[in-house]
Amino acid sequence: MASSGTIVCMIYAFGITVGVANSFLEMDCDKINVGQFGQQSLLKCVIKRHDVKVRLVIWRKMDQEEKPLLVFQETIKKQVDGFGFAYPSWSPNNMDVSLLIDNTKVEDEGEYECSVVTDGGDRKMTTHLKVKAKYNQPTIKETKDTQVLNAKGTLICESFGGYPEGKLRWFDKHNKDWTKSSNTTITKMESGLFKISSQLPLFALSTFDMYSCKVYDSNGNEEDKVIYEPTESSSPGANQGEKNTKQTTYIAPVVVIGSLIVGLLLALLLYRRRNQKMRRPSTTPLMGQHEHVETQDPDVETGDPEEDVQYSQP
Repeated sequence: MASSGTIVCMIYAFGITVGVANSFLEMDCDKINVGQFGQQSLLKCVIKRHDVKVRLVIWRKMDQEEKPLLVFQETIKKQVDGFGFAYPSWSPNNMDVSLLIDNTKVEDEGEYECSVVTDGGDRKMTTHLKVKAKYNQPTIKETKDTQVLNAKGTLICESFGGYPEGKLRWFDKHNKDWTKSSNTTITKMESGLFKISSQLPLFALSTFDMYSCKVYDSNGNEEDKVIYEPTESSSPGANQGEKNTKQTTYIAPVVVIGSLIVGLLLALLLYRRRNQKMRRPSTTPLMGQHEHVETQDPDVETGDPEEDVQYSQP
């Protein structure tokens, strides 16, 4: 394959020849192309004539002008790994000179130039590639560590693997935005993708039983979210709640036992009163009969004993 210097000279030679002929070639190239990170990306460029034969095609990245990505002159003279024609069996009679990127990376983003020379004219066109990567679903964890005064704890939301720079936003169960109260850090990873971390302090008087953390792309479109419900043991004021629960646990049996005792005492009292009412009518006749006997017995038993003896003598 030809060296980069030879290729550049060859390009200028073709450019001068075509320029003298003052020919113009109509091409159609997309101004902006969007490629997904880790997938194939297509930089589309098509020659609008069909009665010409392609003599030269050169694709280069504008920030690397001296290092062409793809060079064709009768045959492929240079091809960087991962770059090639959209059609593997491309031929000079194919008017589609689009560039295909196999595995799109963040560093592939930028401006590209396509130079074409045919036997009917030449043309240079530029196109731009934007790289995008979707952020993964956020995760939330709670920690007691906090650097905010009077805060009882901190919620930490993280999302990574996205591009370009996105943002995280916090909402409570009433969909109120608490993002202004958070502290966000954005880190660029080795792959060029971004990691976003946001910390939301928790205060005793402003703590809800549900929070959501949402991740947005660079255009402000929501990509994913996670919902977090603080546990009773980890939420601020949990110790007080635990004490109240324990107090309730102890008090409840005492109240039940006390109620049973009071009920039994009331039942016993009612039972005794009822028995007293039932006994009073039967007691009066017995007492009257007893008094009657006591008044009559003296008359019978007070007779003269001597009279009894006389009746017994012959």
